[in-house]
Amino acid sequence: MLSLYLARAVLVGVALTSLLLVGIYTLIEFIREARSLSGDYGGSEMLRYLLQTTPRRLYDIFPFAALIGTLLGLGSLASGNELVAMRAAGFDRRHLALRVLVAVGVCLAAMLALAEWVIPDLETQARAERQQARTGQLHVGELGQFWLRDGSHVLRLGQSVWLDEARLEFTDVLVYRLGPDMRPLAIVQAAQARHLGDAWRLTDVSWRQVADDARGADAELVLESGLSPELFLTAVNRPRLLAMSDLQQMRVYLRQSGLDAETYDQALWTRLFFPVNVLAMVLVGLPFVFQGARGGLRGIGLFAGVALGLVFFVLSRLSQSIGMIMPMPLW
Repeated sequence: MLSLYLARAVLVGVALTSLLLVGIYTLIEFIREARSLSGDYGGSEMLRYLLQTTPRRLYDIFPFAALIGTLLGLGSLASGNELVAMRAAGFDRRHLALRVLVAVGVCLAAMLALAEWVIPDLETQARAERQQARTGQLHVGELGQFWLRDGSHVLRLGQSVWLDEARLEFTDVLVYRLGPDMRPLAIVQAAQARHLGDAWRLTDVSWRQVADDARGADAELVLESGLSPELFLTAVNRPRLLAMSDLQQMRVYLRQSGLDAETYDQALWTRLFFPVNVLAMVLVGLPFVFQGARGGLRGIGLFAGVALGLVFFVLSRLSQSIGMIMPMPLW
């Protein structure tokens, strides 16, 4: 019973802290989105976008919510001398810490499930719908494929691959060239496509003329484009928002293609270390709660625990960045 009571205090603290931090984060995004209403992107579309992206915000703030919520939950127990009573009942610090980590681990498992199976699809849908409402040029189809109109061409873009923070490559590309009557004149297939700002560069191309069924192939084909690169940069998920299976798939693809996979390596390292960082942050902050409970300096102990936990989080992120400068293979 004491274990369940302790777990409930931790879970309530984490839940309330998450609600508060997500609310603040959402308010900030609401203000930012309200400044960029345009086209058919109005108030209802903005609210839909904010709702769809709430799981991503929850995942982003969870390390801080887990640390602060755990310390607040334990602090509430300490304020009533309940931690002292638990220790008198036979729960030493090691047992208390273990039960706290189990409670946090339950929340952590939910966050990992969100990141793997919910956030990627919701983010793709939210970003594509926002761009569709703003510009009317982008639509997301089945399997995450993008459809867009670019002058006299209609393009279907398959898998999106980030080469770096500002360059995208698309695979499995299909292009329809339309006539004045909107009937297809030619169909072009390409293994890869990159948007260069004012043109599309397609590689490994095969094409077919609709009228006479003439066919051909080219190593490279360039098509004029009137689209802004921002259309893609804001519509396509960053690597950090992809599922781990997709991250690994992209790493393999980029290496087999002789391209730099550093962006996906870093995203995968961050995802792998996410649970370790969260549990370590909580563990680092626990001694301050126990010390504060014993010495009566609960406020100072809580502040010190949060501060040290945040310092640990920053250092862990910094170490991951240093690891990318001096990379080692994951496996």
